[in-house]
Amino acid sequence: MNLNNLVNDAMQTIQKDGFVEEVIKKQLETTIKKVIEDYFGSYGDFRKELENHVKEQLQIDMRKLGISGYNLMVLNEVKSQLNAALHIQGVQKIKENMEQMLVGIKPEYKLSELIEAMKEDENDDHERDGEKISFILEGEEDGYRHIYFDPESESRESWRSERSKYSYKYQLHLDKEGHVYDSKIDGLNLSSNKEIMTSFYHFEKLMFRIFATGAKVIVDEDEVDTYYGEEY
Repeated sequence: MNLNNLVNDAMQTIQKDGFVEEVIKKQLETTIKKVIEDYFGSYGDFRKELENHVKEQLQIDMRKLGISGYNLMVLNEVKSQLNAALHIQGVQKIKENMEQMLVGIKPEYKLSELIEAMKEDENDDHERDGEKISFILEGEEDGYRHIYFDPESESRESWRSERSKYSYKYQLHLDKEGHVYDSKIDGLNLSSNKEIMTSFYHFEKLMFRIFATGAKVIVDEDEVDTYYGEEY
Protein backbone atom coordinates (compact mmCIF):
# COMPACT_ATOMS: atom_id res chain seq x y z
CA MET A 1 0.00 0.00 0.00
CA ASN A 2 1.41 3.39 -0.97
CA LEU A 3 0.65 5.77 1.90
CA ASN A 4 1.65 8.89 -0.01
CA ASN A 5 -0.83 8.07 -2.76
CA LEU A 6 -3.61 7.67 -0.20
CA VAL A 7 -2.81 11.04 1.37
CA ASN A 8 -2.65 12.76 -2.00
CA ASP A 9 -5.96 11.23 -3.05
CA ALA A 10 -7.59 12.34 0.18
CA MET A 11 -6.25 15.86 -0.17
CA GLN A 12 -7.58 16.11 -3.67
CA THR A 13 -10.99 14.90 -2.52
CA ILE A 14 -11.04 17.43 0.35
CA GLN A 15 -10.01 20.18 -2.02
CA LYS A 16 -12.73 19.20 -4.50
CA ASP A 17 -15.39 19.17 -1.72
CA GLY A 18 -14.40 22.70 -0.50
CA PHE A 19 -13.63 21.45 3.01
CA VAL A 20 -10.56 23.61 3.44
CA GLU A 21 -12.40 26.72 2.36
CA GLU A 22 -15.22 25.93 4.78
CA VAL A 23 -12.85 25.40 7.72
CA ILE A 24 -10.99 28.62 6.95
CA LYS A 25 -14.27 30.48 6.63
CA LYS A 26 -15.57 29.22 9.98
CA GLN A 27 -12.32 29.98 11.73
CA LEU A 28 -12.19 33.48 10.28
CA GLU A 29 -15.78 34.07 11.39
CA THR A 30 -14.94 32.90 14.89
CA THR A 31 -11.80 35.04 15.01
CA ILE A 32 -13.51 38.16 13.64
CA LYS A 33 -16.42 37.67 16.02
CA LYS A 34 -14.03 37.40 18.94
CA VAL A 35 -12.16 40.55 17.89
CA ILE A 36 -15.37 42.50 17.49
CA GLU A 37 -16.69 41.29 20.85
CA ASP A 38 -13.45 42.19 22.56
CA TYR A 39 -13.40 45.64 21.01
CA PHE A 40 -17.05 46.51 21.38
CA GLY A 41 -17.77 44.49 24.52
CA SER A 42 -18.51 45.80 28.02
CA TYR A 43 -14.81 45.88 28.88
CA GLY A 44 -13.44 46.47 25.37
CA ASP A 45 -11.35 49.31 24.03
CA PHE A 46 -14.29 50.76 22.12
CA ARG A 47 -16.22 51.29 25.34
CA LYS A 48 -13.25 52.97 26.98
CA GLU A 49 -12.70 55.21 23.95
CA LEU A 50 -16.41 56.00 23.79
CA GLU A 51 -16.52 56.85 27.47
CA ASN A 52 -13.53 59.16 27.14
CA HIS A 53 -15.09 60.84 24.12
CA VAL A 54 -18.41 61.37 25.87
CA LYS A 55 -16.66 62.78 28.93
CA GLU A 56 -14.78 65.23 26.74
CA GLN A 57 -18.00 66.35 25.07
CA LEU A 58 -19.89 66.60 28.34
CA GLN A 59 -17.64 68.95 30.23
CA ILE A 60 -19.86 70.02 33.18
CA ASP A 61 -18.59 72.60 35.62
CA MET A 62 -20.21 71.58 38.91
CA ARG A 63 -19.50 75.03 40.29
CA LYS A 64 -21.84 76.51 37.70
CA LEU A 65 -24.75 74.21 38.41
CA GLY A 66 -25.98 76.33 41.34
CA ILE A 67 -26.03 73.46 43.78
CA SER A 68 -25.61 75.84 46.70
CA GLY A 69 -28.54 77.83 45.40
CA TYR A 70 -30.59 74.68 45.22
CA ASN A 71 -29.63 73.81 48.78
CA LEU A 72 -30.64 77.30 49.88
CA MET A 73 -33.95 76.91 48.06
CA VAL A 74 -34.62 73.63 49.84
CA LEU A 75 -33.59 75.16 53.19
CA ASN A 76 -35.88 78.14 52.67
CA GLU A 77 -38.77 75.87 51.77
CA VAL A 78 -38.24 73.76 54.88
CA LYS A 79 -38.01 76.93 56.96
CA SER A 80 -41.18 78.27 55.37
CA GLN A 81 -43.07 75.06 56.09
CA LEU A 82 -41.76 75.00 59.66
CA ASN A 83 -42.71 78.62 60.27
CA ALA A 84 -46.18 77.95 58.88
CA ALA A 85 -46.60 74.98 61.22
CA LEU A 86 -45.30 76.95 64.19
CA HIS A 87 -47.59 79.86 63.34
CA ILE A 88 -50.66 77.62 63.24
CA GLN A 89 -49.69 75.91 66.48
CA GLY A 90 -48.72 79.23 68.07
CA VAL A 91 -52.02 80.90 67.18
CA GLN A 92 -53.92 77.93 68.53
CA LYS A 93 -51.86 77.96 71.74
CA ILE A 94 -52.42 81.68 72.22
CA LYS A 95 -56.12 81.20 71.63
CA GLU A 96 -56.26 78.41 74.22
CA ASN A 97 -54.29 80.48 76.72
CA MET A 98 -56.48 83.52 76.19
CA GLU A 99 -59.63 81.45 76.65
CA GLN A 100 -58.26 80.02 79.89
CA MET A 101 -56.98 83.34 81.22
CA LEU A 102 -60.20 85.24 80.50
CA VAL A 103 -62.57 82.69 82.00
CA GLY A 104 -64.56 84.20 84.87
CA ILE A 105 -63.44 87.78 84.27
CA LYS A 106 -65.84 90.43 85.55
CA PRO A 107 -66.70 93.66 83.77
CA GLU A 108 -65.74 95.72 86.81
CA TYR A 109 -63.78 95.46 90.06
CA LYS A 110 -63.50 97.61 93.13
CA LEU A 111 -60.04 98.90 93.94
CA SER A 112 -60.41 97.64 97.51
CA GLU A 113 -61.21 94.20 96.11
CA LEU A 114 -57.97 94.16 94.11
CA ILE A 115 -55.90 95.25 97.09
CA GLU A 116 -57.39 92.46 99.18
CA ALA A 117 -56.66 89.91 96.43
CA MET A 118 -53.02 91.01 96.34
CA LYS A 119 -52.68 90.80 100.12
CA GLU A 120 -54.18 87.30 100.19
CA ASP A 121 -51.77 86.18 97.48
CA GLU A 122 -48.78 87.65 99.32
CA ASN A 123 -49.77 86.65 102.85
CA ASP A 124 -51.26 83.17 102.61
CA ASP A 125 -49.08 82.09 105.55
CA HIS A 126 -50.00 85.20 107.61
CA GLU A 127 -46.37 86.09 108.24
CA ARG A 128 -47.08 89.65 107.15
CA ASP A 129 -49.98 90.23 109.50
CA GLY A 130 -49.77 93.74 110.90
CA GLU A 131 -47.49 95.02 108.15
CA LYS A 132 -48.51 97.72 105.73
CA ILE A 133 -48.42 97.66 101.93
CA SER A 134 -47.26 100.58 99.78
CA PHE A 135 -50.13 102.43 98.14
CA ILE A 136 -50.40 105.66 96.15
CA LEU A 137 -53.47 107.03 94.39
CA GLU A 138 -53.12 110.04 92.08
CA GLY A 139 -55.24 112.02 89.67
CA GLU A 140 -58.91 112.97 89.63
CA GLU A 141 -58.62 116.56 88.48
CA ASP A 142 -58.62 115.55 84.81
CA GLY A 143 -60.63 112.40 85.38
CA TYR A 144 -57.70 110.02 84.92
CA ARG A 145 -56.56 107.98 87.92
CA HIS A 146 -53.12 106.48 88.53
CA ILE A 147 -52.73 103.74 91.11
CA TYR A 148 -49.43 102.40 92.42
CA PHE A 149 -49.28 99.60 94.98
CA ASP A 150 -46.75 97.07 96.21
CA PRO A 151 -46.87 94.16 98.69
CA GLU A 152 -43.78 95.53 100.45
CA SER A 153 -44.03 98.29 103.01
CA GLU A 154 -42.16 101.53 102.43
CA SER A 155 -40.52 101.17 105.85
CA ARG A 156 -39.91 97.42 105.88
CA GLU A 157 -36.44 97.85 104.47
CA SER A 158 -34.68 101.15 105.06
CA TRP A 159 -32.80 101.06 101.78
CA ARG A 160 -36.14 100.97 99.94
CA SER A 161 -37.81 103.70 101.97
CA GLU A 162 -37.16 106.39 99.40
CA ARG A 163 -37.99 104.32 96.31
CA SER A 164 -40.01 105.80 93.48
CA LYS A 165 -43.66 104.98 92.94
CA TYR A 166 -42.62 103.75 89.48
CA SER A 167 -40.71 100.93 91.15
CA TYR A 168 -43.88 99.60 92.80
CA LYS A 169 -44.74 96.11 91.64
CA TYR A 170 -48.21 97.00 90.36
CA GLN A 171 -49.53 99.98 88.43
CA LEU A 172 -53.02 100.67 87.11
CA HIS A 173 -53.92 103.64 84.91
CA LEU A 174 -57.61 104.41 84.42
CA ASP A 175 -59.34 106.62 81.89
CA LYS A 176 -62.20 108.99 82.74
CA GLU A 177 -64.73 106.14 82.72
CA GLY A 178 -62.57 104.06 85.03
CA HIS A 179 -61.46 101.52 82.41
CA VAL A 180 -57.86 100.29 82.51
CA TYR A 181 -55.92 101.66 79.56
CA ASP A 182 -52.45 100.80 80.81
CA SER A 183 -50.94 98.53 83.44
CA LYS A 184 -47.55 97.39 84.67
CA ILE A 185 -46.33 94.42 86.65
CA ASP A 186 -42.77 94.54 87.97
CA GLY A 187 -41.95 97.23 85.42
CA LEU A 188 -43.38 95.14 82.59
CA ASN A 189 -45.68 97.23 80.41
CA LEU A 190 -48.58 94.98 79.46
CA SER A 191 -49.50 97.09 76.45
CA SER A 192 -46.18 96.51 74.69
CA ASN A 193 -44.75 93.22 75.98
CA LYS A 194 -45.00 90.22 73.66
CA GLU A 195 -44.21 87.53 76.20
CA ILE A 196 -47.27 87.89 78.38
CA MET A 197 -49.05 84.64 77.60
CA THR A 198 -47.26 82.44 80.12
CA SER A 199 -45.66 84.97 82.45
CA PHE A 200 -48.23 85.52 85.18
CA TYR A 201 -49.76 83.55 88.02
CA HIS A 202 -52.25 84.17 90.81
CA PHE A 203 -52.82 87.89 91.40
CA GLU A 204 -50.57 88.83 88.48
CA LYS A 205 -52.87 86.83 86.21
CA LEU A 206 -55.87 88.75 87.55
CA MET A 207 -54.09 92.01 86.78
CA PHE A 208 -53.48 90.85 83.24
CA ARG A 209 -57.11 89.77 82.83
CA ILE A 210 -58.32 93.19 83.91
CA PHE A 211 -55.97 94.90 81.49
CA ALA A 212 -56.70 92.51 78.59
CA THR A 213 -60.46 93.07 78.81
CA GLY A 214 -60.30 96.77 79.66
CA ALA A 215 -62.36 96.09 82.76
CA LYS A 216 -63.58 98.97 84.86
CA VAL A 217 -62.04 99.66 88.27
CA ILE A 218 -64.20 101.48 90.77
CA VAL A 219 -61.98 103.63 92.98
CA ASP A 220 -63.42 103.17 96.46
CA GLU A 221 -60.46 104.78 98.18
CA ASP A 222 -62.10 104.92 101.60
CA GLU A 223 -62.54 101.14 101.59
CA VAL A 224 -58.92 100.34 100.77
CA ASP A 225 -57.22 98.59 103.69
CA THR A 226 -53.45 98.96 103.41
CA TYR A 227 -52.62 96.55 106.26
CA TYR A 228 -52.15 92.80 106.21
CA GLY A 229 -54.32 90.72 108.49
CA GLU A 230 -56.14 92.02 111.58
CA GLU A 231 -53.17 93.07 113.71
CA TYR A 232 -52.82 96.81 113.17
